[in-house]
Amino acid sequence: MTETTFGKLTATIRDTSGKGAARKLRTQGLIPAVIYGKGEGNVMLTVSPRELRRAMDPKRRLNTFFSVTIEREEGPVVEQCVLTDYQADPIRDEFLHVDFLRVDPDGEVVTKIPVEYVGRSVGVVAGGKLRTYQRTTRVAAKPAHIPVKLTVDISSLAAGQSLRMRDLSIENARLLDHPNVVVAHVDPPRVAKVEEGAAGADAKKGKKK
Repeated sequence: MTETTFGKLTATIRDTSGKGAARKLRTQGLIPAVIYGKGEGNVMLTVSPRELRRAMDPKRRLNTFFSVTIEREEGPVVEQCVLTDYQADPIRDEFLHVDFLRVDPDGEVVTKIPVEYVGRSVGVVAGGKLRTYQRTTRVAAKPAHIPVKLTVDISSLAAGQSLRMRDLSIENARLLDHPNVVVAHVDPPRVAKVEEGAAGADAKKGKKK
């Protein structure tokens, strides 16, 4: 599948709901789905979980921008949407149900993307300990341009320093987490901490004399 075909999915209308109907669909290799949003009514759908996985952008995964063709008696309708929720079998790692949200291709959607840390901090090289605090972050972006991830370069992070959201940027999207949120921090080397503590104690003794 080429990049231009990622997100293309076919669905059919379903007129039954409930656990019994869902189980029957799954025995046929299908799963229930629903599409909603943009002030329009909810539409209950049936999709193939295999086709759904094949349609996913292998990099964006759940943040894929979908173009869903809904087969209807009066003719097919194409809905542009993103996946907002899903249920999955934790053992088989298979989709059991998915929810799609209609979106405007030229408008922004809010979603989470993973955070990846790259480089080796100079503070760690000097003996410090790196602490990372964000595995994901919220962004606002056009559906077709949702970033794959936020890359955080920690190479220049010295011992005792922190990186905050305000220090970062990303193409084609807006970072939504608070600017003061700490993303990464390097603790000073333990030896340095002990020496600082000893120096402080000596200073106090000197004052008492």
